[in-house]
Formats: sequence, structure tokens, C-alpha cells
Amino acid sequence: MIKINLASSGVGSSAAISASLGIATDGFVSPEEARKEALKRIVVMLIPALGLYAYQQQNVPQKQTELNAKTQMLNELTNYNAKQSASVAEIKKFKEDQALIEARIAALSKISKDRHREIRVLDLLQQVIPEKAWVTQIKITPEKVNVQGLALSDFEVSSFLEALTKSVFLMDVNLVSSSETTVDGVTLKKFEISCVLERPQ
Repeated sequence: MIKINLASSGVGSSAAISASLGIATDGFVSPEEARKEALKRIVVMLIPALGLYAYQQQNVPQKQTELNAKTQMLNELTNYNAKQSASVAEIKKFKEDQALIEARIAALSKISKDRHREIRVLDLLQQVIPEKAWVTQIKITPEKVNVQGLALSDFEVSSFLEALTKSVFLMDVNLVSSSETTVDGVTLKKFEISCVLERPQ
């Protein structure tokens, strides 16, 4: 599960947003600057996932090559076994190696697919969130995505919800809750959205 806190639930003004993100400021910070800092942090969090994806891209072809070599050797030994019964033990060893390599390839492929889905969710949220809305928390599990945030009005919440609904890899997008909260004299909309994550193919 990935849990990202981009801002505390008590964020209303630009200065409060900056403080919650750990941005040291001596004066007024615009929402755009706070948003840029938040996006920078998201990029930093994506680096390990991208590194894992690159690692998988480098290792799976090698494992596939090893598997092909083992398969070829297995075929040769099978033919040889017709004449030499002593080859049975060696064939068994190669079958075990083949099964081990296949299991490793399957594990790497699953990790890659899961990480790729998480990257796409974070990228989608960055692209479709309205200008006058802020994400305060994201929870991603193998099955669901939960997004919490603040907005200046119901219009931003509706726009955000509609954009998520149009995504091809998010299903059953629902507004879990929406309520008013006042921060520093400013009335904001506190919302929570739940989505079902597409199943990996």
C-alpha cells in the first residue's frame, strides 16, 4: 500500500499548505508554488518505482534467455533418454531449474504490473485535479484507490470526480463524503473519493 500525505487536513491558505508540505517560507507562497513543490515530492516518490521497472526490464529478458536455453537442453536430454535411461536424473534437475526460472519471471512480471498501475494512478491525479483543489492523502491498495483532499467549492470536487470517472483504469468511482470546513476564516470543501483499480491483465 502506498500512502502519500501532500497536505494536512487543516490546510486552507497558501502559507498553511506550504507549512504542511515542509516548505520553509518567509512570506506569502502562492498556491501554484505549493502545488509545484508537491509535484516535486511525487516525482521523488516515483523514482524507486521507476528504478524497479528498469530493473525488471533488464532482468526478465536474461531470465527468458536462460529459460529458452534450459528448455532446449531439456529437449535434447529427452531425446537422449530414449537411448540412455541414466539421463533421467539429469532431466529432472533441468526441469526443476526450468520451474524455478519460470517462477522468478512470473514474480518480476507481477511486481512490474503492480508498480506500473500505481505510477499511472499518480500521473492521472496530477493531470486531472482542478486548479483550486488539493489532494491531502492518497491510499493505493491492490484493489482500490482512496483520495482525500480540499477544494474551494463543490464545482472543483465535481470536476475532479468526473475526470476520474473517465479514466480507463479506474472503475466504480464514488464520492464517499463531502463536508464543509473552515480554515483561517476560509470555507473549504473537504472530500473523499473511492475508486476500484483495474485488474492487471
